[in-house]
Amino acid sequence: MTTSTGDNGAPYTVAIVAMGPSRGDYLSECVKQSSRHRVADETWAINAMGGVIQHDRLICMDALPYFAMAAREASPALDGYRDWLAKHPGPVYSQKRYEGFPGSVEYPLAAVLNACGYAYFNNTVAYAVGLAIQQQVRHLKLYGCDFTAGQHADGQTGRACVEYWLSVCIQRGMRVTISPSSTLCDQKSGRVLYGYSKAPVISRDAAGNFQTRLP
Repeated sequence: MTTSTGDNGAPYTVAIVAMGPSRGDYLSECVKQSSRHRVADETWAINAMGGVIQHDRLICMDALPYFAMAAREASPALDGYRDWLAKHPGPVYSQKRYEGFPGSVEYPLAAVLNACGYAYFNNTVAYAVGLAIQQQVRHLKLYGCDFTAGQHADGQTGRACVEYWLSVCIQRGMRVTISPSSTLCDQKSGRVLYGYSKAPVISRDAAGNFQTRLP
């Protein structure tokens, strides 16, 4: 799903890449283009993706020392953080700057709240979208932000929050692209317009207004 800024400009593009299944769309696009910089000017990794893909910024809003604990009996899947998080050169956006994590920086919460106008961030991807709003990103791409709660035992909640902020992005003129296999905004279903047996062809005229044509 892509919504145009309508300004015919070259937008500053950021890819947010989280851990959901549609992260594969990001990897496929990077391989096809032979460069992640052909996909986005910057890549912002969410949590564990910081140890998997090349990126420019990491968003990890949990307390960083939590991930560096020697024993991870409660969640063995987090063991891998100890291999790289404390060595990350940054920026690692988190609650505050933490000793022992030289790349950590305090997430600019006040600036984001002033830019967004509403305190509603219940997951890390939402914080990343809020940062994009605050930094006036022109084109935002989302991969792996699938929020499959209710579909998988380890599925995450937070979809409504992210979809709310994407609506704000679009209303403010930001271009938003969601990976084609994502469940976010029902992208994976391919039925973004209810009721039509065949999806209308949607385009914009020279003035930027929507035009529709039935196939």
